[in-house]
Amino acid sequence: MSEIDTTARRASRTWSGHEAASAVQSLLGGMLSIGNGDAFREFRATARYIEGRREDATEAPAEATVRFSGASSWNELIGRTGALALRAAAPATRPERRAVLLDLLEAWAGTPFADPAFRFRMGKLAGRHSYALRDEQGASFGLHWPARKETRYFEVVFPGGDCAPRPEEPLYAVDCHRGWGTPEQLLRLVDLVWERGPFDWDADAVLALSEATGLSRPAAALVLSGNAGAGGYQVPFLDEHERSVYGFKAGELESARTELSAIRDEERLTLLADVLPEDPTDLWEPGGLARVADRTAAAWTRLHGRRPSAPWPTWQAAAALETGIPATHLCQLFLDPANAPVPPGFYLGVWPCPSEYRHLRTAWGVMSEYDSMNLVHAVLTGLTWAYTDLPAGDPVRDGAPGVVRQLRRVLAGGDSPARVLHAGVIRGSRGSRRQDWLTDGACDRILARITTGGLPPGRYESDPRACVPGLVAEIAADLDLTVDAAALYLQLLTLPVPSDRNVRRWNAWKPAQHKAAAAALVARGLVEEDRRSRAGRTLFLPGAWSHAEKPLLPMESWKAPLLGAQLSYDGTEVRDFELFPGTLPELFSRAWELVREGRGPMA
Repeated sequence: MSEIDTTARRASRTWSGHEAASAVQSLLGGMLSIGNGDAFREFRATARYIEGRREDATEAPAEATVRFSGASSWNELIGRTGALALRAAAPATRPERRAVLLDLLEAWAGTPFADPAFRFRMGKLAGRHSYALRDEQGASFGLHWPARKETRYFEVVFPGGDCAPRPEEPLYAVDCHRGWGTPEQLLRLVDLVWERGPFDWDADAVLALSEATGLSRPAAALVLSGNAGAGGYQVPFLDEHERSVYGFKAGELESARTELSAIRDEERLTLLADVLPEDPTDLWEPGGLARVADRTAAAWTRLHGRRPSAPWPTWQAAAALETGIPATHLCQLFLDPANAPVPPGFYLGVWPCPSEYRHLRTAWGVMSEYDSMNLVHAVLTGLTWAYTDLPAGDPVRDGAPGVVRQLRRVLAGGDSPARVLHAGVIRGSRGSRRQDWLTDGACDRILARITTGGLPPGRYESDPRACVPGLVAEIAADLDLTVDAAALYLQLLTLPVPSDRNVRRWNAWKPAQHKAAAAALVARGLVEEDRRSRAGRTLFLPGAWSHAEKPLLPMESWKAPLLGAQLSYDGTEVRDFELFPGTLPELFSRAWELVREGRGPMA
């Protein structure tokens, strides 16, 4: 099934800089050409000059129009067109962008830049002038960039040539990568896309890439479609067509975009430079994308290493937390605390980082106070979430003690990272509470609940039948309730977000079982039925209600002091909630104690 107009296959088309920039976004640092004219004009002009041809008689000589890296970034594609080719053939690519990419690849195939017989190098010059030189052996170019006080260098040695003409020796020059993307391969792929349409999407290939690298599934999907990060500035950054191909929610894809945003444009091109098959036809064969995934996994681990990955439901839950760092980075803080990668956007005092300081390139390294606040918030929010909302045996939950040990280890270091991280702990209205929580025993008691293995695998601490079965039996007997109804009552009394969805997940209940327990509580007058904004449930404790602004959630005012939540002066709004003052068994017991003492929720 083709989604492109095959009647336009060989039509001569001119694409504006804006159209080209939309098609190559996140793969090139700038537009192919400045302005709204022919977006391919600059690399075509440079190719004509290299070949010894002049512009049309009505235009200036080629030397006057030759530009390269700095004015635009087309030369970053030399030897690395695989990423654009993958994007051009992927089903998630928008049709209007696919047409630009196919024309670009076809035009590129007709230039020396795609011909492996030509040798290209890029570097820098000490001089401060721009030039273009050519002789029978090669050509070289200098572009002075006053704003950066540097002069870029670019040279090509012709087939059979020894060296390019140079007015001066470059400060340095490196060979351009030579990989997938010969003229034959490019033209073959273009023909296949026009004839057959994009290749079939393969969700299993996405899963395989995710498991082999530690990328989230949505991030792996973006990589396998040649969209490895960045994207546009709009939210969501993908349209409905793209999301329907990937099969992920807008928020999940946005988290994946942020996850990949730390990768530089050059690294995106390098990652996907050689992942396509020698014969592009293989992309349309059974297992074709899976083979691309295997090669991409090898390239990813070579460039970035392999990270542990969280179970898919855990990652989805992390993406909904809105902690300020991507879900994958939050999970990796818990899965491998000492080596957790630097979240995108975090500032490191040493960048680029010399090899002897690679150990600083973790989330715990040198950073700004603002970043330290975000990191501390993510860790502490993640701790509450992992303890209460993940099942026993989940690797992210099991990693909670390790992330606290790492936090304390860095804080005790006395060096620059310790000072900056300490500022993130104590800064703001939560500072003293965080400091107390880490040292007054509450944190250690919660971690002990995780490490002692008191819950059966797969059970949740938020299910009182699993963590305090004796208390549930006592309540059931005192109030003449079923065990299910007594457990639900405890959850409504104690938990900050006992939404219907959460309760059914924690308790492994079907809707009918949940409905029966709820009906018993309503019949006894212990709860009220109602509908309230952002609550996700229809059962509420009697009494006042405290609203909240995102990302906080509303709750009954009665339970706020029990949970350590901070309310507004009049009690109508939840202003802050981050840390439990004790374990859930302690809080469940305290909630029931208040009810028995006649201090429970009342209308």
